[in-house]
Amino acid sequence: MVMDITWQCELNEGIHARPAGHIARLCNSFQADIVWQNTRTQLEANAKSALSLVATDTLLDDNCRITLSGPDAPAAAAALQGLLYRLSAFNLEQESGNGLVAGSLPRCLHELHPQYLCGIRISAGIAVAKPFFMTGVTFTELLVRSPAAPFNPESEKQRLTKGLDDLRIAKMAALDKADGIEYDLIEAHLSFITDSAFQERMIGYLDDHTNAWSAIVRSAIDFSAILERSSSHYIQERTLDLLDIATQLLTGIYGEQSLAQNLLLPDVPVIVFASSLTPSQFLAINKTHLAGLVLSSTGATSHTAILARSLGIPALADIDFATLTLSPRQDIVLDGDQGILVTALDEKIRRYYRHEMNVQQQMRQKLQEFALLPSVTADGHHISIAANSASVEEAQTAFANGAEGIGLFRSEMAFMARQTPPDYPELEALYHSVVTLAAGKTVVFRTFDIGGDKPVAWLASGREDNPALGYRAVRSYPQHRQLFAMQLKAILSASAHGKAKILLPMIARIEEVLWCREVLASVKQEMRNEGLPFDHEIELGIMLEVPAVLFAIAGMAEQVDFFSLGSNDLAQYFFAADRGNPRVSEVYDNYAPAFLRAMHQAVTDVHRAGKRIALCGELATDDALLPLLVGMGFDELSMSASAIPAVKHALKSLNFTHCQALARQISLTHYSAQAAALLQSAATKSHTGKPLLTPETILWELDAADKNEVIKKMVDNLWLHQRTDCRDKLCQDIWARELPFPTVAGSGFAIPHARTDAIHDSTISVATLRQPVSWGGVPVNKVFMLTISQAAAENEHMKYFSTLARMLMNEEFVAKAQSVATPEALCDLIIRALSCE
Repeated sequence: MVMDITWQCELNEGIHARPAGHIARLCNSFQADIVWQNTRTQLEANAKSALSLVATDTLLDDNCRITLSGPDAPAAAAALQGLLYRLSAFNLEQESGNGLVAGSLPRCLHELHPQYLCGIRISAGIAVAKPFFMTGVTFTELLVRSPAAPFNPESEKQRLTKGLDDLRIAKMAALDKADGIEYDLIEAHLSFITDSAFQERMIGYLDDHTNAWSAIVRSAIDFSAILERSSSHYIQERTLDLLDIATQLLTGIYGEQSLAQNLLLPDVPVIVFASSLTPSQFLAINKTHLAGLVLSSTGATSHTAILARSLGIPALADIDFATLTLSPRQDIVLDGDQGILVTALDEKIRRYYRHEMNVQQQMRQKLQEFALLPSVTADGHHISIAANSASVEEAQTAFANGAEGIGLFRSEMAFMARQTPPDYPELEALYHSVVTLAAGKTVVFRTFDIGGDKPVAWLASGREDNPALGYRAVRSYPQHRQLFAMQLKAILSASAHGKAKILLPMIARIEEVLWCREVLASVKQEMRNEGLPFDHEIELGIMLEVPAVLFAIAGMAEQVDFFSLGSNDLAQYFFAADRGNPRVSEVYDNYAPAFLRAMHQAVTDVHRAGKRIALCGELATDDALLPLLVGMGFDELSMSASAIPAVKHALKSLNFTHCQALARQISLTHYSAQAAALLQSAATKSHTGKPLLTPETILWELDAADKNEVIKKMVDNLWLHQRTDCRDKLCQDIWARELPFPTVAGSGFAIPHARTDAIHDSTISVATLRQPVSWGGVPVNKVFMLTISQAAAENEHMKYFSTLARMLMNEEFVAKAQSVATPEALCDLIIRALSCE
């Protein structure tokens, strides 16, 4: 029997190693011959070979025809269709931050005229250390090292087979202990090691009377050449994985001494320069003294780069350092934030980076401090900040970052990427671990949301023309009642050890809720009969993601205890637009007033029914929308763990009453642009109205070498105290007034100033300097910096500027200002002087 499948690639980076490995493994479980054709490139591949699949150069939006022939072709086609529907799970997070173009340095760094090279940012962060050049090995060098001793062809085949088997076993053992990016890396390497085409190529070279060493290297070179022809940089960079696998095979077969490489770093911090550092070599490096990493031929999406990013090591790629002359005794700066390598340091540049590293560390500490504090607005309104999670490890990270609970535990992850469903002991152990870790905080378990556009191999649901609107989640429960009941029992068992709640996904009709309640009641009764403990008052909630529920909240509220608005799916169904389809991205619009009004009305209706409502989804981490979500009245925001500290920090600057007024204003808009403008407008941002001057805006005995450093440190102080979140823009606006006419006021004073939208609350900042600096050729030892919000009254900027100027012309004020001994005394003096004006 012959069957055809058509599929359009939805992966941002195309068919790369991990999805290819999953496709190949599934296809190898069937007898049918399976041929994959990319209709754009006309390249064909045996779908049972991951490397051959990658070599078809299947990229985003490419159409593919898959032909299956054999007695089990229908079963293979059904399973393959299910896998293809869920391949979007392999989409890679897009890393922002490309290399700089000329003139894009931060304003205060630009003033220092640094010598630098531009690269592509792999990982943010700053490292100041000495360079250390690490030589890697290339395919050409490997070929040269091939042993010249006589060999027996049959013995070589046995060596190769044993070497492949040993490496596979070692990788499988490592896979059981790995997680995160290391798990993904090992999984990708396993797909190459077990690849039939790769193995056949090596055997072919052995049959041509080549030894195992050369067979391994030549086969890796052949497949690397195929990958390098891809249009995708991501796929091109998988050649480094083939080099890695080749070196691991050679080391396993011929011994460690055959490829002796020095991966030892000096016992002082260094920035490592490497041209072809493989993932395994990177993992083998002692990270104690690895301050940063600069790669040349290893690109920004290589597994080496991804590993560096996951470990938070500042790193740059695509820097050609072949002709770069750097002394091993000189310090350099790797600025991963800006994507540059500063190759010559003078004292001013050193001071700049010492301060920048220090101020960033202070901000990280502040965010972490806020993470562990209650999530309340400046006027005391509490809104719970919870985390979305799918594993015990993710939950650990969430609680460390200050999560007040798990607002959405994606239970379906334990059901996917496997050939059989989980059993009760497995689920009970997982849920027990999570609630125990929560230590009394709430964990909301969403029951499995699989099927439709998230199919699993063991749940035969058949092909659907529109799976996102099809047989998924709660709609599949009646046909899989036993599985649903087993999961409810596992959640109930966990509720005996911590605070658990149950959340039903994809509810569209009240009848679905009633059926689920009946199943829950029967499971509870069975557990009572068995004498098993559980929380008899466990709460049941529903996801609000189908628009029909927006009009049925009152009735639903009679049957459930809480609601959780899933903004991603709700928006998708609200606009009838796939959020992952770039062709309809303009339709999927989170700023559309109709969508925002629908969310606001949902919150109102839920509260009118006396219930609580949470929001989970990407909207919960949108900085611009946070004041609006607070103003709408959501009781909880659930988000990725990494976003929690910053969101809690931002909440502290919001005023709930102002946020409510903002929500009412936006409900009256008609166009997305109007809503976006209101959200961006300083006049409607819900800030707290901080005082014009406080002791925290005074820097006492500031150590600064020049005017530029004074401006930067004063602006950074405003950033640390939440008065700006656009440091560089504020510096630019200050410098814009300084260039034509330096703002020297006489008597050792300067008054830099700007009216700017980069400041949240109009502020007078003061710096008393440890030593005078030149300001337009005049020595200055005190700086009054005036930053007036763009939202302030039209004449406010010049009013304060004129007031300050008059104060500094007053000899009595100047004498007192020069003689005060503390920041608090200076603050009081200025406030009294301003009140007299």
